[in-house]
Amino acid sequence: MPRQILCTVGTSLLTNRDGRPWGGWNLRNGDPLPADDEVVRWLRRADAAAASAETNTLARLDLAETDILVLLHSDTLEGRFCAERLRTYYASSVRETILVHIGKLGYGAAQFTSGLKALVDAAIRRVHQAQDRGIQTVFCATGGFKAEIAFLNLMGALLGIEVVYIHELHRELVRLPRLPLTWDAAFVARHDDFFRWIDSEPRKSAEVESWLKGRPELRPLVEDGGDGHTYLSAAGDLLYKVAAERLSMGPRALWPEADPRPPHEKNHLSGVEHHRATGWERFVDRLCAIDCVTSVHYDSRCAGIRSVKVMDAANGVIGVCYGGPEDVLPLRVETTARGEAQTDLVASYLQHMK
Repeated sequence: MPRQILCTVGTSLLTNRDGRPWGGWNLRNGDPLPADDEVVRWLRRADAAAASAETNTLARLDLAETDILVLLHSDTLEGRFCAERLRTYYASSVRETILVHIGKLGYGAAQFTSGLKALVDAAIRRVHQAQDRGIQTVFCATGGFKAEIAFLNLMGALLGIEVVYIHELHRELVRLPRLPLTWDAAFVARHDDFFRWIDSEPRKSAEVESWLKGRPELRPLVEDGGDGHTYLSAAGDLLYKVAAERLSMGPRALWPEADPRPPHEKNHLSGVEHHRATGWERFVDRLCAIDCVTSVHYDSRCAGIRSVKVMDAANGVIGVCYGGPEDVLPLRVETTARGEAQTDLVASYLQHMK
């Protein structure tokens, strides 16, 4: 299944202090931006894990030629500069690289709420477009302002979208699981008239107060703009936009039905090790113990995948690789899952197995 990777972009490409020619670039010192081609040439020679927060994460996502990389950058000169260099760097690795400018998301506190709203709008729009085209979305929340990362994590949890992250000191990708949250998206539907009204244009504070007298539960979701108008807060805007998108997605995928057979009947691997990675038997036993797994086979066709990949969504077949490059054990895991949503749910679970 093709992926759309939404990646927030920060400025670590410029500000990291190491051997790069412009190392420790600092906006406050009035440092000039380095030459575009100099940065791209350096990037192509550099270790991706050290080059920037974004390349450190993306290097472990196993980018494919079918992927779409969307770089969300702030409303700052240096934010756009870093995003443009990353777009050039990844242009030959994925199907498409797209820059998305998040208006008003910068250093000014007065406009930061508007910037977060713009981030939500941009992310929701991309998620919706991908959903319509049968493309899976992944949030890469490593670079950028901390508030950006927090909002993207919350959106991922509410929409059931996987969020990946890696700290500069981590060696392995952290995959935040898709949480089976039950939340009241219907709250937004019940107050749809209010959300549409206040979101359509600036509303005078006195008019908003008239609405709130009869619906006090909405008060935590609005804020005084200081200009005689009251607006949805960043949190209120996120709740409104995410709830609308969540309701349009339909019901969440349910965990597949169980195969009642005992685990040993699902194990179709030979007992001969063939230089397999230490601990492979325990790993296969754990796979077979998962209720929805029907069989586990050795399958050399799965050797090219990095970790876990849906091979046949219609029939619930998932490829899994255990071990490292020298002793990889490629497995075909057959399950009772049927369809993309359900098979993706199981694959996401297998992704976190060690």
